Amino acid sequence: MSAIFNLMSSHGAKKSYASSLKSSLTPWQSATRITAAKTSGLAWGAPPEHALNNTSESILRAFASLSPDQVLDHLQVEQDGLSRDEAEARLRVKGLNTLRSQKPPSWFILLLKVIPNPFNLLLIFLAIISVSIPPPDWTGFTVLMVMVSISVIVRFWQEYRSGLAVFRLQMSIKTAVRVRRREVETHVPTSELVPGDIVLLAPGDIVPADCLVLEGSFLRISQSQWTGESAPVSKFAATGGDKNDGSLFDLSNICFMGTGVVSGKATVVILRTGSDALIAAMSKALQKSRGLNAFQRGIQNVTWMLIGFMGVMVPIVLVVSAKSTGDWGQAALFSISVAVGLVPEMLPAIVNANLARGAYLLSKRKAIVRRLDAVQNLGAMSVLCSDKTGTLTKDEITMREPLDWSGNFDLEVLKLAVIEATIQGAGGNNMDTAICSFRLPNGDQVQTTRYEKTVVIPFDFERRRSACIVRGAAGGAMLICKGAFEEVYFRCSKIQTDKGESAMAGHHRTTLKQQVKMLNSQGYRVLLVATKQLAKAQIDDEDSFEDIETHMTVHGLLTFVDPPKPDAAESIQQLKSLGVNVKVLTGDNMAVALNVCRALGLVHRQDLIDSDGPEAMTGIELANLVDEEDFDEAVKSCKVFAKVSPAQKESIVASLKKHGHAVGMLGDGMNDCLALRKADVGISVDSAAGAAKACADFILTEKGLGIIVESVTIGRVTHANSIKYIKEMVLSSNFGNVFSILAASAWLPFTPMTNLQILAQNLLYDISQIAIPWDTVDPEFLENPKSWQPWDLLRFVIVLGPTSSVIDICTFLLGWFYYGIRTTDDAAAVSRFQTHWFLQGLLTQTLIVHLLRTAKLPFVQSRSSIHLGLSTAAIMAIGFVLPWIPAFQSALSFVNPKGTYIGFLFAELLAYCIEVQLVKMAYIKLFKNWL
Repeated sequence: MSAIFNLMSSHGAKKSYASSLKSSLTPWQSATRITAAKTSGLAWGAPPEHALNNTSESILRAFASLSPDQVLDHLQVEQDGLSRDEAEARLRVKGLNTLRSQKPPSWFILLLKVIPNPFNLLLIFLAIISVSIPPPDWTGFTVLMVMVSISVIVRFWQEYRSGLAVFRLQMSIKTAVRVRRREVETHVPTSELVPGDIVLLAPGDIVPADCLVLEGSFLRISQSQWTGESAPVSKFAATGGDKNDGSLFDLSNICFMGTGVVSGKATVVILRTGSDALIAAMSKALQKSRGLNAFQRGIQNVTWMLIGFMGVMVPIVLVVSAKSTGDWGQAALFSISVAVGLVPEMLPAIVNANLARGAYLLSKRKAIVRRLDAVQNLGAMSVLCSDKTGTLTKDEITMREPLDWSGNFDLEVLKLAVIEATIQGAGGNNMDTAICSFRLPNGDQVQTTRYEKTVVIPFDFERRRSACIVRGAAGGAMLICKGAFEEVYFRCSKIQTDKGESAMAGHHRTTLKQQVKMLNSQGYRVLLVATKQLAKAQIDDEDSFEDIETHMTVHGLLTFVDPPKPDAAESIQQLKSLGVNVKVLTGDNMAVALNVCRALGLVHRQDLIDSDGPEAMTGIELANLVDEEDFDEAVKSCKVFAKVSPAQKESIVASLKKHGHAVGMLGDGMNDCLALRKADVGISVDSAAGAAKACADFILTEKGLGIIVESVTIGRVTHANSIKYIKEMVLSSNFGNVFSILAASAWLPFTPMTNLQILAQNLLYDISQIAIPWDTVDPEFLENPKSWQPWDLLRFVIVLGPTSSVIDICTFLLGWFYYGIRTTDDAAAVSRFQTHWFLQGLLTQTLIVHLLRTAKLPFVQSRSSIHLGLSTAAIMAIGFVLPWIPAFQSALSFVNPKGTYIGFLFAELLAYCIEVQLVKMAYIKLFKNWL
C-alpha cells in the first residue's frame, strides 16, 4: 500500500520521514509524531502513488480509479468508521474543514484593501502636488496625510468590526452531518470532519468535503454551481473503480464539497477537506454572480450620480476659479479639493457600520445575517414569498389515522406504511417519522410481518413519492409505494377491497376522490399507499423504477394534520400593515393550502376568481401559461401557488423582481433553493436543509413570520439611517458647498476657502456622522417599504443644494460689504474671510443633520438619539475653537475671527434652521415624501 502522507513539495527526505514514521507506529497513535509530521510539511490524504502530480483533480481521479476497499485501506479506516481518538488526531494534523471565506477576516489584508480607495488616492495625489510645487508645503502635506490616516483608521476599524461580527454570527450556525464512528452514528460539525470519516448523506445535505461513494441508493447530486447544469446527476459506488476519462465532474463515484444532495441516500468516505478540497483550489472560478440585489442597485445609482456631478462641476470650478484668480495651478489644486469634497471619505465606513448595526440588532431577534448588504433589502421588501409548512403551520405533522378506500380504519394500510417508512430510515421526511411514531388506540405500536429489504427508492420533490421493494418470508418480492394522492393514484389500476383485489371501477374512483376532497377541505394532508407484486426484486438501473411504479394496487389513505401557528394570522396582518404582500408557494395540494390560507385570512373568496385574476393557482395551471405577460399577470394577482415545482418558484420570484418588487423568499427545503438564490432577500432557518441555508442571506433560529415582522422593521431603520447620511452629507451639504464655491469663484478674486480647509471641514463633518447608525427613526417612516429612488435623490440635490448656499452667500456678502475684504492685497484679511466661511460652513453642515433627519419639527416633535446629539455637539465645539489654536492656524491658514462675526454666526445659524424648515415643509407638501 502506498504511503499515507502526501508530499506537498519535494518527495525526497520527507518521504523517507513518512516511511520511517509509518514503520514504527500507526500515524495516528502519537500526537507528538503527528505534530512533527505536520511541521515537516507532510499532509494527510495523499493520493495513490500512480497520481503523478499533486493537483486536486489528479488526486481525485486517482482515488476514483480504486475500488472502495482499496480506498478504505489506503486511508487506514474500516467500514465502521474512525474512533474518536483517531479523528481528533487527524484533526490536529489537517486542521478545521473550513474554507478561507469561513475564517475570521485578516486585519492586515483588510488594512491593505481600505487604503487604496478613490478618495484616499485623491488626498495622496493632492499631498504629492503640495510638495512638488515650489516652495514645497510640508505642513499641508502632513495635514493631508493625517487626514488619510484618520480616514483609513476609521474605515478599517468599522469594517474589521463589521466583518468580525458577521463571521461570529455565521459561525453560530452549526451545520452537522451524520458520521459513523466505530459503528455508532453521531452528528459531527462539518468543520471537524477529517479524511477517513464515514459520512451518511440524505436529501437536503450539503456534501461537506470531497468524498468517495461507498454505498448509494438512488443518489442524485446537484452540481449546478460547478457545471451550470440544473439537472442533478447520479452517483453510485464503482466497485471496480471509475475509469471515466471525461470531465472530472462526470466521475460517478466522487462527490464534491459544496454540492447538494437532491434525492437518495449514500454512505461516503471523506477524501479531502478544507483547503485541500477542489472547491478551495478553484474558488475564484466558482464565484458565480447572483446579480445585483436591491441594495447594490441603489448604491450603484448613487455612485453614478456622484460621478456625473463630479464630471460636470469640477471642470466648471476649474475654469471659473482660474479665470478669477489667474492662477491655473492653484485653480487645478482647488478643483481637486472640490472633487474630494463632493464624496465623503467616510461613506463606505458609515454604510458598513450601519449594516453591521442592523445585523447586530437582527441577531438579537434570532435572525443571523450571512450577507451584510442584504440587511437593507429587508426594509425594501414589498413581497414575501413563503412556504407553508412550519411557517404558517406548526410543522408538527402527526398522523391521524389510516383509512381504506371507503374511509374506514384499516390496519393493513398502516402496516404497509410502517414498513415503507421504516425502510426509508433517517433519509426519510417528517411524514415517515409521523408514521413510525403512530400508536394504535390502545397505545401499542403496530407489529409488521418480517421482511427483507432489497431496494429503497427515496422521496424527491419532482416525483413526490417514495417506495421500497421488500422480500417476504415466502420469497416473493413486493413494491410498496406511498406519496401525494395524484402522483400515486394515476399509476394505479387496481384496488384492495374487503373482497380482495379487483380492477378499479368507476364507483371506486368516485368514492376515493370524494374521500380525499373531504379530508383536504378539513385541512388534512393525504398520502396514498399502493403496492405491486414483482417477479424479481432487482432494479437494473436507476430510471427503471418509473416503469415498475405502474399498474399498482390502491390499499388506502394516510391522513396527517399540521395546524396553523397561533401567531401566524397576526403576523400576516402586521406584514400587510407594513406594506409587505405575502404570497404562499407550496408543494402541497391546493385544498390543504387554501384551508390554511383561509384560516389565516390570506384568501377570502370562495370561487377565488374575480376581474383582477385568480387568487390561487396550481403549478399545472402556471405551466399552461405560455405567454410571458399572462404568467406575469397571474403572479401579480395570485396569493397562493399550490403544487409548484422548484423551477416554478424561481420563476415566480423572477417575475416579481422584473416588475420592480424587492422580493423576500422564506424556505427551508431543497425545493426552495432556486427561489432563495433568486430573491433579493433569501431567508431560511437553522433547521433547514444545508443547501437551503447555503443559498440564504438570513438564517432564523426559529421558523415563523413573527421574526420576519421585526426584521423588516430593523431593515427599514437601517435604510433610513443610510439614506439620511447620503441625502444630508452627499446631496445637501456637499453639493451645496460646491454651488457656493462656484458662485464665489465667479465673484471673488480669491478662493473662498483653501483646499486644506475644505478637506478638514469635510473630514470633521464626516466624523460627526459616525453615530448615524445609532440614530432613531420616526415611526411613520417604517410604515411602507423603502427602496433607492435615483430621481428622488436628484430632486433632493436640486432643491436642498441651493438652499444651503443661501447662508453661504450671506457670509460672502458680510465679508465683502461689512468687513470690506475685496482684494488679495491683504493676505490676513483673505485668511479671515476664509476662516469665517469655514466656521459657518462646518456649523451649518453639522447642524443640518437634526433638521433633515426627520419630516417633523426637529427638537420638538422628533429628537435624535443621544449618540448623534453628542457627536454633532462635539464636532461643532471642536470646529468652533479650531481657528483660535495656534498649531491649526499655521497648518490650515486660519486667523482669529472677528469678534463681531460671532454674533452674525449665531444669527446665520438661526436663519438657516428657519429656512431649511420652511423648504422642507414645502418639499413634503409638493412631493409627498421626505427621506
